[in-house]
Amino acid sequence: MGTDRSRGTREEYKLRTFQHEDVQCARVIARLLFVKIPVYLFFVDGLLVDTGPSALASEILSFYKSLDIKQVAITHLHEDHCGLAARLIEEHGIPVFTHPDSVSEAAKDAKLPLYRRLIWKERAAFDATAIPDVLETPNHRFNVIRVPGHTSSHLAFHEPERGWLFTGDFFLTSRPILTFRDEDVPATMESLIRLLELDFDVLFCSHSGVINRGKVLMEGKLRYLEELHGRILEMTDKGMSERKIAKALFSSNRKRTLIQLLSGGEWSSRNMVRSLSGRKPTGSEVRIS
Repeated sequence: MGTDRSRGTREEYKLRTFQHEDVQCARVIARLLFVKIPVYLFFVDGLLVDTGPSALASEILSFYKSLDIKQVAITHLHEDHCGLAARLIEEHGIPVFTHPDSVSEAAKDAKLPLYRRLIWKERAAFDATAIPDVLETPNHRFNVIRVPGHTSSHLAFHEPERGWLFTGDFFLTSRPILTFRDEDVPATMESLIRLLELDFDVLFCSHSGVINRGKVLMEGKLRYLEELHGRILEMTDKGMSERKIAKALFSSNRKRTLIQLLSGGEWSSRNMVRSLSGRKPTGSEVRIS
């Protein structure tokens, strides 16, 4: 998830709309203390990709009023991506599609840590429909691609004729330094390899926005993770602890410290080290490396 620690102005936090090719886009910023998190929304040809969080409902729903939304595709069930799904269904009867394995989870209110409730607010239960292999709109066909890693049921949407790839939280940055506690980085690497077989150029990322030369940057992310994996395995073989490895690799980045503290360790560089060293979480670790 992209973040920024500058204070910003009131004007900066207002929803901003723009268009890229045929895709209507909007950006709004969430914040907790001095951490700012951009949220991007994408709409094309009746299809809305993710709904945004309920914490920003007033800004986001004003954007949706100008759109003729026919269907919603959810990349994954994190609350900043589907927090408004229940409301869209209740008010407009719009079908909401998600990963087949996520349908039962979507039907329950999400149980969130405090910091995520403060940033995004709650994610209410909603009636989701298992997504088909292809999403069709009047002028486009989006292939639904399973890309486990960030979550086990993460999806991407590929429009091959236009070279578009909607990635939710799958890309974010080419050089990640933090992951969620349950994130599977080796699975991310495998998904990257599969995605790189596709023909695309533009990434539509939920926190980094519209990214040109997306395939080049995705190739760079895979190389970075492969190199990082090798370094972590070498350090692990030398008997270094996760804490020491994380400190050696990432301690120069100040941004990670505040995020780790706010999240109680749910979002940290130690999670990345653990995943790439083959270790699994053992309880609710909150100590910050």
